[in-house]
Amino acid sequence: MSSQERDRRVVPGDVIGHEEEYVEGQNVFLEEPAGLLRASTVGVLRLDNNLKVASVLPARTLRAPGKGSFVIGMVTQVRESLVFTELYGEISLDPRPRWVKEFSGRLTGVITPEHISDSRIDDIYSFLRPGDIIVARVMSTISPYLLSLKSPQLGVLYAFCSRCGSLMTPEADGFRCPHCGNFEKRKVSSLAYSRDAIRIDVKRIGLIPT
Repeated sequence: MSSQERDRRVVPGDVIGHEEEYVEGQNVFLEEPAGLLRASTVGVLRLDNNLKVASVLPARTLRAPGKGSFVIGMVTQVRESLVFTELYGEISLDPRPRWVKEFSGRLTGVITPEHISDSRIDDIYSFLRPGDIIVARVMSTISPYLLSLKSPQLGVLYAFCSRCGSLMTPEADGFRCPHCGNFEKRKVSSLAYSRDAIRIDVKRIGLIPT
């Protein structure tokens, strides 16, 4: 295993090895009967190749989202029944939207159709597309994090035109490109109409403290 792999940051639930390779050390637990070693806390992976012990050193500066928290992320892949996202930071919506923390490492989130709408979804592309920047609620405690968009404040904050790549303007049921006029349906977050509340650098996909 490379030094980069040994020093990688992990979150609860991440697979870090197999019982045939290492025994569980600090902040590592064994998942039986699969024999997988998983991290039990946020931190940095450390492997002792002499003693064959896998441990996770807690990293106080690395923060993972908790269940019920609100996060900013980008849609990376859309399948028929599953949407994958990269999570970039945590926000607070009470008493007003504000930036809380940008994550030190990239975390993965997933969204299922039932966590987008109570109604039947025939075309998930009418709600989310790759490249969309979203605000979502975390529904689980381990990676990949299950996300929900079932609230008016949750959904797409920023969308980019599939024709010309321009940043689009939010409308009632989607976004319209100010350059080519293209309209695309989305699950629009109510926060998209007042983006200054949550400032995002869309060029580097990062949060800007307010």
